Amino acid sequence: MPRSRLAWRWFAVWSLLVVGLLVVSQWIASVELARLADAMQMERMSERARNLSASLPDDPDGDRAWLEPFGRGTEGGAVEVFDVRGRPIGGGDSTDSDADGKGLDAATLADALAGRRSTAGRYDAASARRTVSVVSPVVRGGRTTAIIRINGDTTAADAGLAAAQRRLVTGALAGAAVAMLAGWLLARRAAGPFEDLASAASRLAAGAIAVPLPASDVAEVSALAGAIEILRGQLVERSLTIGRQGTQQEAVLGSMIEGVLAVDASQRIVSINRAAADLLGLDPATVLGRPIQEVVRNADLRQFALQAIDCRETVEDDLVLRAARDRTLRVRGTPLNDPSGEGGAVIVLNDITDIRHLENVRRDFVANVSHELKTPVASIKGFVETLLEGRVDDPADRRRFLEIIGRQSDRLGTIIDDLLALSRIEQAEGMGDLPLEQVPVADVLAAVVAECGPRADERSITIEVDSPPALGAEVNAPLLEQALINLVDNALKYSEPGGRVVVAVAPTVDGMLEWLVRDQGSGIGAEHLPRLFERFYRVDKGRSRRLGGTGLGLSIVKHIVQAHGGTVAVESTLGVGSTFRVFLPASRG
Repeated sequence: MPRSRLAWRWFAVWSLLVVGLLVVSQWIASVELARLADAMQMERMSERARNLSASLPDDPDGDRAWLEPFGRGTEGGAVEVFDVRGRPIGGGDSTDSDADGKGLDAATLADALAGRRSTAGRYDAASARRTVSVVSPVVRGGRTTAIIRINGDTTAADAGLAAAQRRLVTGALAGAAVAMLAGWLLARRAAGPFEDLASAASRLAAGAIAVPLPASDVAEVSALAGAIEILRGQLVERSLTIGRQGTQQEAVLGSMIEGVLAVDASQRIVSINRAAADLLGLDPATVLGRPIQEVVRNADLRQFALQAIDCRETVEDDLVLRAARDRTLRVRGTPLNDPSGEGGAVIVLNDITDIRHLENVRRDFVANVSHELKTPVASIKGFVETLLEGRVDDPADRRRFLEIIGRQSDRLGTIIDDLLALSRIEQAEGMGDLPLEQVPVADVLAAVVAECGPRADERSITIEVDSPPALGAEVNAPLLEQALINLVDNALKYSEPGGRVVVAVAPTVDGMLEWLVRDQGSGIGAEHLPRLFERFYRVDKGRSRRLGGTGLGLSIVKHIVQAHGGTVAVESTLGVGSTFRVFLPASRG
């Protein structure tokens, strides 16, 4: 239903009142004017009848000489004279339809005989004329001797009355126009403050908090302005509260490592934080308001969102996002209890890829440790039981058994030592408190060559060292030496006699030092390179055990390098050899 303006409503009411008053007053005035005109005409005719009555003889019916003037008609209307029986005895006007020569009716005759004057009116539809008549008795000696009736035409009086009524209508219309103009101005003046308040309230609702409110000396308008002022204060406070809550919510969601995604009942995205956008490969600015079915490619996540909206309780599941690197997500969906009843859901995305990887590594580590320890322990136990049972009589066999037990014990000790070393390195790496010192690079390389030189000599392998003079590095010398020894030891194990192993150090353009170990061994297949630094991973398990490897050497190298804040990489070609590159910061300053 369309709404009218307040000024128009007030003006309409005012106009109805003015028009109603004018119509009623005009009708009353017209009726009163007509009544007054008729009364004045009747009074004139009555006065004339009294004058004529005084001029009649005592016996009108006997002496008829007085009738001659009446027969010709007189000024002021036709005059008729009747005897006491109501029969006409003279007068009348042949041209007047009212002077029809008929006798008086019984009621009029009775009033006249009783000495009472009577009046009557009649409207002739054929001629559209209105006539009035006055019947007056002629009384002589206390008795009625004759009756006079004067018939008058009201045409002239009606014409004057119509002219007067037209002047009244003209005046009334002029007065109505003035009154309605005044009413419109008053309505505009009265509605103005309310319209100003409505405009201010609209601007306030649009966000113009500082809009001034109009002042008024009208109590109702002033009270309304005061109420709006209170409402503005509450609106400002609520806006500030909502703003603070929005900022806090944005800060909380932005700082969360978990992805948070909110959808409404129609599966449209209403909120998404940066973590969720990064996980799903989305732009937060472009996905708001769009259906999740349209922007999320993972079908499992879309189905989970639909399930979270439909369920009345929290749901949880693990999903895999297929990409260049698969990610495992633990998703938790909580339904939204919207007061409007529309509903929706909040979905929390927790990237557990690393956790799953660590779980797999832990399982593999436990399995590998169990396997690596089980082999020497089983060997030692078997030979010990054989010796205890006295089955070996030959001293040479007993010595051989004891040597095997000794080698397996050494292997067991080496595995335990490597595990302890790896644990210490990981602890230092996690705490970030690895002690560093500035040492000459040449001293580190000399210690490595001194440790690995005897094994190289045994296999007739040459170790070549290449390093700029006076080059220093801020490192943990014992750990770095251990990492390089592990790399050189592997190079010696897998190189053929007469080969060459290069150990070199050189600064890079980005402020790092490159530590390089290159051999001319059998090389490593490309399929093994991604897992080469995992614990207990071996390319050739049989050969590794034969050469005394524990499968932890390269893992120890990786963690030593990471504890220094560096990286390690490997390049290898089957039948050509391998190159290990370690990049460490040259200085911490």
